[in-house]
Amino acid sequence: MSISNKKRMEKDIVKLHMSNYQLHIKDNIKMNEFSIVFKGPKESLYENGYWKVEVLLPDEYPFKSPSIGFANKIFHPNIEESSGTVCLDVINQ
Repeated sequence: MSISNKKRMEKDIVKLHMSNYQLHIKDNIKMNEFSIVFKGPKESLYENGYWKVEVLLPDEYPFKSPSIGFANKIFHPNIEESSGTVCLDVINQ
């Protein structure tokens, strides 16, 4: 991973850490694998819901998109029902 890629990754992770999301970094050295827990929006059908998203940033980040998947069940046309993987084909193009 280049120095500029690593700086960008660290900057993005700091932004997440400063947000209201629960961030759990799996490897404090590489910092490229982490999970985020977020709540459903207030005053919506999802208000009491919690979702955990697993994120893996490739060495080529930000020039290659991350692998993202939901750890819990969620139904959405861009999310693989069986694995929770988010389809990012449009972003990769």
